[in-house]
Amino acid sequence: MKFTLPGPLTIMDTTADCFYNDRPKLNAALAQTVNKEIHALVDAGCQYIQVDEPLFARKVDDALGFGMEGLERCFHGVPKSVTRVVHMCCGYPDHLDDADYKKADPDSYHQLSQAIDQAAFDQISIEDAHCCNNLDLLDKFQLKTVIFGAVAIASSRVETVDELVARLRQALEHIDRDRLVVAPDCGLGLLSAELAEKKLRIMCQAAALV
Repeated sequence: MKFTLPGPLTIMDTTADCFYNDRPKLNAALAQTVNKEIHALVDAGCQYIQVDEPLFARKVDDALGFGMEGLERCFHGVPKSVTRVVHMCCGYPDHLDDADYKKADPDSYHQLSQAIDQAAFDQISIEDAHCCNNLDLLDKFQLKTVIFGAVAIASSRVETVDELVARLRQALEHIDRDRLVVAPDCGLGLLSAELAEKKLRIMCQAAALV
């Protein structure tokens, strides 16, 4: 079977544009579609809704040029009673314990921080175990609650409670306690159920001590 694409093909990461030939327009159309799905979740009673953003940390210029506008559009019209959350990913391998995969520039979060803090959502989920950020980054979030990735999800090494306690205490030197939420870096799909549970137990133990 053969098929022909209608005109030039442009790529926005894993999304192929065979129609608009204009990445900002594609972004706007995708945002409008996501917005409809979010409103369906609101109607179903969801109180916490998170959008996972896989590209901003790796394509900062696009994020600032048109991406942030599209992200805000995803949450357009969502009532204030719903907590609107965004996770900004730094990129992951396709298997556990791969140290050589391409990661986002460690400075990306810093470049995006002002736009993130002013954006029309409530919480920002960032990765720290994976990135080991300069924690001055947290000073730049004056309005947002920060979900702080404290557990690496692409490594089989299990963090110690003492390591996590030390890092969380460092973080609290830069942000109010009531605006810091502890979490894994990203999803746990690369981990076995046993390993994921072990890491999460240690994370919770550390959070209880801080």
